[in-house]
Amino acid sequence: MCVLRKLIDKYKNIPLPARASFWFLICGILQNGLQVITLPIFTRLLTIEQYGLSSTYFAWNDLVVVICTLRLSYGVFSNGLLKYEDKKDYFEAAIMGLTTTVSAIMLILFLIFHQAVQSLFDMSFILCFTLFACQICSPAMLFWTVRNKFEYQYQKFTIVTIVLSVGTTLLNLVAVLYFDYDHGIVKILSYQIVWTAIYLVFYIRIFYHGKTFYDGEIWKYALKFNLPLIPYFLSTIVLDKADRIMIGEFCGQEMVALYSVSYNLGRLMVLLTSAVDNTFTPWAYQKMKEKNYGNIKNVSLTIMIGFLGAATCFMLFAPELIMIFADSKYSIAVYVIPPVVGSYFFTMLYNLVSKVEFYLEKTKMVAIITVSAAVLNIVLNYIAIPRFGYVSAGYTTLISNIVMAIFHMIYSRYLSRNVMRYVKTFYWKHLLGLSAGMIVITVLVSLFYDKLLFRYCIIFTGFIIIIMNRQKFVIMFRMMKDK
Repeated sequence: MCVLRKLIDKYKNIPLPARASFWFLICGILQNGLQVITLPIFTRLLTIEQYGLSSTYFAWNDLVVVICTLRLSYGVFSNGLLKYEDKKDYFEAAIMGLTTTVSAIMLILFLIFHQAVQSLFDMSFILCFTLFACQICSPAMLFWTVRNKFEYQYQKFTIVTIVLSVGTTLLNLVAVLYFDYDHGIVKILSYQIVWTAIYLVFYIRIFYHGKTFYDGEIWKYALKFNLPLIPYFLSTIVLDKADRIMIGEFCGQEMVALYSVSYNLGRLMVLLTSAVDNTFTPWAYQKMKEKNYGNIKNVSLTIMIGFLGAATCFMLFAPELIMIFADSKYSIAVYVIPPVVGSYFFTMLYNLVSKVEFYLEKTKMVAIITVSAAVLNIVLNYIAIPRFGYVSAGYTTLISNIVMAIFHMIYSRYLSRNVMRYVKTFYWKHLLGLSAGMIVITVLVSLFYDKLLFRYCIIFTGFIIIIMNRQKFVIMFRMMKDK
């Protein structure tokens, strides 16, 4: 009891922002984890073509969200909570009114030109209709989420997130199990219907408390802030989703399913990147403020070495992961995992080095680099997918992320030299060496998928190396904790 009481007292003494960040991270891990946990169930309940349709639908959904809502829940909403601090409810309702108006206009345009949209999306009217109609209410929960994070209301947020995430996932599974209809369509429609009902509750709540719909000043402020960011928002979605849309166009829904299963498994690495980035970001900002760059160099290098090891083990264990998380008919998709996991290595890399850009508020180049990488990704997909099939989409994504990482490294190094006065913020040569190693491993690892003993020997050796160097990782996390 004494030990438990000490732990409780220690937890209570943790600063509110730190406690809130921890629980927000847990909720993020849960939401991503549920997608992976349900993967073996859905891949067995749905045919390959049905799973491919579902994956393509939600890829289009992410693009439609940006167009219909202008992603006002990102950027301007957080800033507006500060700007209109004395009337947050009013501001939230006015922003909700703006997203409602834009979404309604887009829905009307869809109804007028629905045949062209159906042809572009290659989906039925009802599926296309839900893509647009559901966006009217969907930002409401995002606004609620951002506001809870802004105000450190982690207890309410955690309970609601856990209940809704688990509950909606179970309802989605029940619908697929018990409705005797195309399981792909049932999965999509049950998801949208359940979540739209939930969004509607938050939607009504916002207008009830805010008691407004239109405010010219707030609408003008929001549009001026977010409209220039739309190309950036679209580019980030394109980098993550365009491959599935283009695979569906060139190769069919079955190939989308094969690609999506491996891509979703690769997203397990997101749990690692998110956890590290959420811890590293505030710590790195504090160290840059203190001009303590030595710790940043050492910690960032240790992170990337650890990530290289984790990514390599993940790639080597890919055939077994496919067996565990998907039906045997998806086994051929194992060759997508190496480039996807390699892409997350470079995502982690540019997330780390770009902290210099964000700290110095030199973010214009961030948008330019992201848009350029998105255009490159589309061009490479257009060239590669028809010629080399769906697996090539993984490598086009890898190349695009490599290009992003290189340009972020160049720009961050430029800022370190010219703005921070020749400060060496990172071990640039070491990071380049690790990057080269990651590329070689990504290209070669799939050659050993039929050599079980060899792969297990490498994985075992990797674990031994990690255990032998565990103290270095402990020291690194203690450094970030004791900021």
